[in-house]
Amino acid sequence: MKNIQINNFNIADLEQAIKNVLNENIFNGVLDNINKDISVNMYSREATADLLCVSLPTLNEWTKQGIIRAFRIGGRVLYKLEDINDALKEVKTSVKRGGKSC
Repeated sequence: MKNIQINNFNIADLEQAIKNVLNENIFNGVLDNINKDISVNMYSREATADLLCVSLPTLNEWTKQGIIRAFRIGGRVLYKLEDINDALKEVKTSVKRGGKSC
């Protein structure tokens, strides 16, 4: 443990030293959180097919048709989570039920 000696140390210098330590710790904490957010979630073909509840041939066809983007590294095909979510489209349904609409 480091020893701290406070001899001939005025209050303003002590306040500045404390601010510097706090700023450095906060800065490092923010950087750590940013680095965690930058990480990319990648899924294998099998995991992506399971996530979307489709077969591997269907996923392959969707990739060929450009419905979902894939990335290849070596012999592996990987899918980003954001691309999987982007491939999903909302189904519009009618709120009205029965009868004729005017």
